[in-house]
Amino acid sequence: MDAIGNAQISTPKSLFGGTSIVEKLLANDMDPQCLRSNAMLPRDAWLSIDKAVIEVAGQRLNGIADLQAHGLIRQIAGGLGARYDFWQTVSDDLSAQQDMVGITAGAENALDFGENQVPIPITHVDFRLGIRELAAAKRDGRSLDTTYIKVAVRKVIEKLEDTLFNGSTVVAGGNSLPGYLNYTNSNEVACAGGWTATPANIEKDVVKLIAAAEADRHYGPYILYLHTDEWADMRMRDSTAGGINYLAILKGMAGIADVKPSDALSNGAIVLVSMTSDVISLAQAVDIQVVEWESHGGMQTNFKVLAAMAPRCMADYSGRCGICFDDNIS
Repeated sequence: MDAIGNAQISTPKSLFGGTSIVEKLLANDMDPQCLRSNAMLPRDAWLSIDKAVIEVAGQRLNGIADLQAHGLIRQIAGGLGARYDFWQTVSDDLSAQQDMVGITAGAENALDFGENQVPIPITHVDFRLGIRELAAAKRDGRSLDTTYIKVAVRKVIEKLEDTLFNGSTVVAGGNSLPGYLNYTNSNEVACAGGWTATPANIEKDVVKLIAAAEADRHYGPYILYLHTDEWADMRMRDSTAGGINYLAILKGMAGIADVKPSDALSNGAIVLVSMTSDVISLAQAVDIQVVEWESHGGMQTNFKVLAAMAPRCMADYSGRCGICFDDNIS
């Protein structure tokens, strides 16, 4: 059995070796659930697998979980066949007028529309089990060891989390997939930094981030994400504010919904995101799941943990955006 490595991002054509698998997907509208039919594993084994997926997905992977918690998931039809997510922006050139009759002809301004799209890559990790190992486990009455599955799911989610913050290297049809830190319209804010040595800068810097978001007409609710080093600074206490720690101070700011660490951020990086559907959403064609198929004449069972998701960072027609960051405050 191969050791499980880092998750990778692929297109559908490179996912499965074997024409019959491709044909099966095409016949089921590219829904990978079809690969569970007539599977080698019994129902109780699949229940263990699904439980392992849910268990790992609930661990500290804050960015994706926050999009789910705020209802910022866009379900995309087509399963693995959905390759892009599209949306439009519209110009804000209209103006209201007032009169006492309501029938005075108003200015008929033409609206301009902008077209946007991002690719939806497939993020996946593969591993395999020999039929003799599965048969021995079944004969001995042993339950399926879900360790490999948990590791694979964690790798997939970590890759999705990294994509949300730092973008993906995938480019499809000339379209890239940016994240919070490298989206063209994200607001880079020059913060004072040096939080450990100068704790008073913590509150001042977050106020700067909020001011930048409000200047672009985004008023929260905000979530502030910190690298683990900056997260450690949250435990320090402000002696001028009755000894309250800085985590409580930041959470008490108007508009701040939460403050969280993220392992996807590099040292010295902080990101403030307005959690609204005109700023960020997650295009989800296939949720995280495990599929199975046979190869080598049925002597080997192959497993793939996969998801087809893509973050959609957005700005309005004029480029105003509710994502603000500083990637070097140390």
